[in-house]
Amino acid sequence: MLLQRKIDRAMDWLKDKNTLNQPNVEDPTDDNFDLENFDPKADWLKNESENMILEKNDFFAIAISALLVFSPIFIILGFIIFLML
Repeated sequence: MLLQRKIDRAMDWLKDKNTLNQPNVEDPTDDNFDLENFDPKADWLKNESENMILEKNDFFAIAISALLVFSPIFIILGFIIFLML
C-alpha cells in the first residue's frame, strides 16, 4: 500500500494517545473514573478544545471555506425563488 509507513506511524500515535486518556480500570476508587458515563471521544474532544489556539488568519480561512460550501446552495435557492416570482 502506498505510504504504509505513515499510516502505521499514525495508527501507533493514535493507540498511544488513547491509552494515555483512558481512566484506570483496575482502580475503582479513582475519582475521575465513571464507567457508566464514560465517553472516550467526548473526553478527547474536551482536551483538544482546551488546547486550541487560533492563529492570525484562521477566522478568515474558516469564513472563506464556509462561503465556498454554502454559496452554491444559496445561489440555487435564489434562482428557484426568482423563477417562482
